[in-house]
Amino acid sequence: MNLALVLALVTFIGWGTGDLFSVVATRKIGATITTFWVFFFSFLLSLLVLPFAPHNIQAITIPLLLLNVFLGILFVSANVLVYEAFRLSSAPLVGIIIQGFPAVVMALSAVVFKDATSLMQWMLAAVVFIGVLLCSVDFQKVFSAKKLMDRGTIIALIAMIFLSIFFTFSRILINAYDWFLPTFIASACFPVIYFFIRKRKEQFILPRDPRIIVALCMGGLLIRSADFALNYGLSIPGASSLVAPISAAAPILFTILSYFIFRDKLTKQQIIGIVITLAGIVALSVFH
Repeated sequence: MNLALVLALVTFIGWGTGDLFSVVATRKIGATITTFWVFFFSFLLSLLVLPFAPHNIQAITIPLLLLNVFLGILFVSANVLVYEAFRLSSAPLVGIIIQGFPAVVMALSAVVFKDATSLMQWMLAAVVFIGVLLCSVDFQKVFSAKKLMDRGTIIALIAMIFLSIFFTFSRILINAYDWFLPTFIASACFPVIYFFIRKRKEQFILPRDPRIIVALCMGGLLIRSADFALNYGLSIPGASSLVAPISAAAPILFTILSYFIFRDKLTKQQIIGIVITLAGIVALSVFH
């Protein structure tokens, strides 16, 4: 088994299962506390990886550092919103809306960085957007003039936009000082979550239930391991054609597992939207 395949599988499993643990914690202790401790444990992992990861600290300038911190705050805030959406809405539904961000990244990159994109890529991006639309908007309520989206769906869409901005403009940082430091510095912004906790007047706690602590730890370790594996895999010449499609299939694993674990209800329209979005995400990765 070659290194690229191993890294792809680590990403597939990490992204596909990591948020399952976070959903469990979120529905017990709330989104902000969950996000803080997931980031705390993932940051500890980052510190262990730091000495062995490639990076060019000398390339960091004040403007780049400020950009990294700004994107880091967006990244952390997006995760707070993700976990809040998991608390409020169906886990499979929220998970698939969030995973629609690669299509937005492709569109933003084409506009901002003038990336060459094929007609096939634009068509597949449109498929993803259609799938997300079906997941998000209840068309039965459109015709009856009722509320179109629930609060969790709206929060998930905002989180997807934040993640899209983060991953689009992180390219500037990756080109400057390699794949590890941009995510590391962004993750180091996690203390900003404390302001969310204060604003909501929540009590800052470390849960005493060992099961919740294990869930928080596993969520942080799995998700950050997947991030590192993906970035490392994409940095290997010629490996992206293997790493990207397998990694892009992670939402399938998450959607299937979360549906059976949490038993969240889905409408027929939402199920169709999930299937369309999953197909578009995987195909977009193959034809990247």
